Amino acid sequence: MIGDDVIDFMNEGYVDNSKPLWLNLGYWRTARTYPDACVAMVELLGTRAGLSHGDRVLDVGVGFAEQDLVLLDRFAVSHITGIDITPVHVDKGRERVARRGLGDRIDLRVGSATATAFPDASFDKVLALECAFHFDTRDEFIREAFRVLKPGGTIALTDMLPSPGQKSTVATVFGRKYGHIPEANFYDRREYSRRLTAAGFGDVTVESIRQDVYPAMAKYVRQRVDENKTMTEVVVEVTEEERAQCRGVSLWEKATGLADYVIASARKPVEVQQN
Repeated sequence: MIGDDVIDFMNEGYVDNSKPLWLNLGYWRTARTYPDACVAMVELLGTRAGLSHGDRVLDVGVGFAEQDLVLLDRFAVSHITGIDITPVHVDKGRERVARRGLGDRIDLRVGSATATAFPDASFDKVLALECAFHFDTRDEFIREAFRVLKPGGTIALTDMLPSPGQKSTVATVFGRKYGHIPEANFYDRREYSRRLTAAGFGDVTVESIRQDVYPAMAKYVRQRVDENKTMTEVVVEVTEEERAQCRGVSLWEKATGLADYVIASARKPVEVQQN
């Protein structure tokens, strides 16, 4: 989310392919550095998805494919198809994949998460790492994921939402528009669960992990921006009181109204009812 190349005064144009190019907030339950937190988030997502050897995975909003390198290493999945609507992400991701000799196991393409053009029942798992709140709309993506999943397949997401009962404001509407977050995606975790179920999924779980995301990331951002530290120089310590209060969440709440952060999963039934 705040690697060197997404801070204007540190932007090197993604020239250095050797450094991490993460685009998520990270899971800071035990991590103390940003790269470690990002890896921990991917591991959490993969575990929630039930990734295993032999799985064919669709990773939407793949970014620079940093997470796909972790998924292959940690879960030994058979093959990952990654799609992203931003061409520079796919181009640089392909360079990184080729540099590691993994072109036969990771296939990156420019494409939309809401209209993938893949055949029905193509994948064992569909992943969306902190990106579905950008999709136009998230509901369309959920339906598309259901279509391309094999019966018994799993969707798993980490996502940013408003807190339960939170109201939109004029300021946050502007922030979401600037951040390419459609208003149709502004609903809380209870509605999130209902919409997964309405799309046909079962075994739906939606869990808030915001205390292990926002407080540490807020500290990380402040050190990067206010103290001009590099990614590797920042070490974050968060107290249990800071976690309990979700201190630092206002950085996102005031800007976009997205004060909740969830990990969600759901399973496509083995026998799908036809409408």
